[in-house]
Amino acid sequence: MNPNPRTALILFLSIVVVLVAQAAWWIVFMAKLLDEKVKMAADLGASEEFLKAVHEQEISRQIMLGLEGVFFLMLVMAGAWLIYRALVKSEELKFRQQNFLMAVTHELKTPIASIRIYLDSMQSPKISPEKKNQMIPRMKEDVVRLERLVENVLDAGRFERHGYRLEFASLDLSKLVTDALNALEKIPGQVKLIVTRRIQTPIMIDGDYRALRRAIDAILENSLKYSDKDEIELQVSLTADETHTRLRIKDNGIGLRKQDTTAIFNRFFRVGQELNRSKPGSGLGLYLSKEIIKAHDGTIEAHSEGLGLGAEFEIKLSTDGRN
Repeated sequence: MNPNPRTALILFLSIVVVLVAQAAWWIVFMAKLLDEKVKMAADLGASEEFLKAVHEQEISRQIMLGLEGVFFLMLVMAGAWLIYRALVKSEELKFRQQNFLMAVTHELKTPIASIRIYLDSMQSPKISPEKKNQMIPRMKEDVVRLERLVENVLDAGRFERHGYRLEFASLDLSKLVTDALNALEKIPGQVKLIVTRRIQTPIMIDGDYRALRRAIDAILENSLKYSDKDEIELQVSLTADETHTRLRIKDNGIGLRKQDTTAIFNRFFRVGQELNRSKPGSGLGLYLSKEIIKAHDGTIEAHSEGLGLGAEFEIKLSTDGRN
């Protein structure tokens, strides 16, 4: 059975207590041994000068041994801390992988079940040809959803093995962002979407159009997905100076805890518990966004004032595309 973080913490604290107790006992024992040596020398009639020399010699020896003991104690405690952190990280990764497997299973089952129902319906003589023709675009949407999921999983593995290759070329980032927002506004939804744009044009950079579009789409879709408001408000700002280009995407969604503003870019990480989650996704979108921006020598950060107060994503790239 793998130890959970709480068990690992108890084990680490237990080791620290034992080590400190042993160090304290050793100091008391050495002090007592010094007193016994001096008393024994005095009983044998040693002079004051000799007793003083013995005392100073033993004190020097104890200081040397004490420093060595403190050094090894720190090494042991550092090793115990590293073991504890490794156990905690192992459990965190295991938890995220379990979430990922459950999410991917759900993401696979839903479109597969949908396609199966459509295929069964198309084989039925009771369904009119007009109805059958209406099912074809929906089936294609489910196929696209499956393809995107498979691509995310494969690309996540490629980034881990440094096997993801970008095709750099000069591109207009202003047009890329505009196209992404236009496509977003065309997505049918139950909640009204309000997009405020402040896009400086043109902004030319050196980058991979397909990869950057994918990274920005993931952030925009994340803002739509994690909203609990009657209206989704997005504020998108794209500006550039002589050295850097900055893209800011701010929403009015559910917000983030402070500790999640960096964790959301980890592989498999998703906010909340997988068993209680109703939002689709595999936990790879923002991870891939971070890796794509990083491959462009850029940075991506998330900011939030807290739960219920929305979130802001900021992408920073070199204006000329490469640092």
